[in-house]
Amino acid sequence: MTARRGWVVILISVVALTLVWRFLPAGSPPIYDGQCIANPYLTLGGSPAPQAATKTLPAAKTFPAADAFTGETPPQAQILIEAGTFDNSTPVTVSITPVPAPSVKPPNGIIEGNVYRFSAVNSSGTELEPLSPSLAVFIILRALASTPAPVIDRFNGTTWTPLSTQNAGCGNTFEVTSTQLGDFAAVNPGGTTTTPAASGGGIPGMAIIGALAILLIIVVAVLFSLDRRRGAAR
Repeated sequence: MTARRGWVVILISVVALTLVWRFLPAGSPPIYDGQCIANPYLTLGGSPAPQAATKTLPAAKTFPAADAFTGETPPQAQILIEAGTFDNSTPVTVSITPVPAPSVKPPNGIIEGNVYRFSAVNSSGTELEPLSPSLAVFIILRALASTPAPVIDRFNGTTWTPLSTQNAGCGNTFEVTSTQLGDFAAVNPGGTTTTPAASGGGIPGMAIIGALAILLIIVVAVLFSLDRRRGAAR
């Protein structure tokens, strides 16, 4: 291949990458080393139903680091807890439960997906400062889409509070830190509900990448074919 043909291939590759960056949704996570498998979102009242999660930790001198997550792929709700977050003089049970949305509406948009209740109780069923852990916990929820990027809100029984939300990766998952437990939900700031999808928002980008890769292969093959013909003609 001549130097001129090589520069043509490089130029096409740059254009292809530019198109990928341009058309991927703004809220999409970066490309990871591996495939994101995102099953359809399960809504409360649907069949199959969304799953709950419960984890009990035995009494100990210090509450250990712990996590709990629902059984979907990827989990639709997760909690990550640092060591020392709760009094662990008695066994502690951490629970995640999908619950009906309250009548109070979030101030910043429309709830999409399920509302999940995060709670902690001791062995007798008495709440352990349920809305005030001694350390912030990490709450991860799966949304229905990444564009527009949702905000996770916390409901304390009276009002919704929007929290600083970060993209957590596969399947439209988003993460917040919170110093309180309670009810949490992903809120669509666009003001419209999103239809649950099996892809988790990843198929459009992958389709673009695949189409551009095929186009690049075809162009390179044509250039090699032209070079062979010219070499034979000489």
